[in-house]
Amino acid sequence: MTTSADPTDVAERRRPVSRLRARINFAVFSAVTIGGGWLFAALDRATGQITGAGSVTSTSGGTNGQGLWLVVPALTALALHFLSRDGAGPLGLTLRFADRTRWFAFVMVLSPIAIAVSVAGATATGAATFSLTPRAGEPALLTAFATTLGFLLVKNLLEEFIFRGYGTRTAMALGLRGVAPHVLIGLVWGLWHVPLYTVWMSQADFRQTTTLPWAWYLPTLLVGTVALAVLYGEIRMWTGSIWPGVVLHTVDNALITPLLLNGHLSFEGRGDTLFGLAPNSVISVLLFGGTGLVLLHWRSRIRWAPSSHRSSRGSGGDRR
Repeated sequence: MTTSADPTDVAERRRPVSRLRARINFAVFSAVTIGGGWLFAALDRATGQITGAGSVTSTSGGTNGQGLWLVVPALTALALHFLSRDGAGPLGLTLRFADRTRWFAFVMVLSPIAIAVSVAGATATGAATFSLTPRAGEPALLTAFATTLGFLLVKNLLEEFIFRGYGTRTAMALGLRGVAPHVLIGLVWGLWHVPLYTVWMSQADFRQTTTLPWAWYLPTLLVGTVALAVLYGEIRMWTGSIWPGVVLHTVDNALITPLLLNGHLSFEGRGDTLFGLAPNSVISVLLFGGTGLVLLHWRSRIRWAPSSHRSSRGSGGDRR
């Protein structure tokens, strides 16, 4: 369904892009986003906050520093958007975009399909065992999924606003072509996660997501977040909105977390490196990164097609 654009979005789109201002803004955004987590972790330690007990699906075990780790990049993005105008476009908060129903249907089924493929591959090759019954004392899968949705929706709204709402639109204004803007955002996104995994998250929970030592995990994490950034960034570019990404992110987190942490899926040896549900697994990079590259290819073809052909193909253009 095509609807008229918000007047403030139209004004922002018409503002000329300043690549110099965009580069300055992106540098400030990246420095605050990556460095802030370590500063807030140090603040927790200085104030005696208990770290290493946090949950990724609730506020349980969280600290003041962990809250700042999520909120400060969002506030920085808002401040840069309004106080240091670069003309890169709106923040993607609109729900008014073409083919809305199809996009939301697509993002709601994408993660369950990818998870099913991963689990099927892992169990068929003997890399993992799967059970619908959770570990003793843990809730059933559907219960765990439903009870985490509220928290994850709020958390992922902030996260998608930071990295797709502001990050993607700013990276696209840097004058880079093809997949390069998504790679930049993926690297910042991945490095932003490192304090969460090393300082705030329960290490027992973290070790349920990977068997790799940190020397191997960090580079594979960055590859995984870059692959996801291509997918999420392209959905943002096609729709002009962060909301499909919020839904995809929330469904993905709400399914994967109980599957890994509640004992449904147990990997043998290093089986998680190939078929794991975490972003750094080979199958995750191929499925999600591959889907993102297909969307990028289609958008590029439509962008450079003759105007008459582009109009006949619909609304999948380069719309920030």
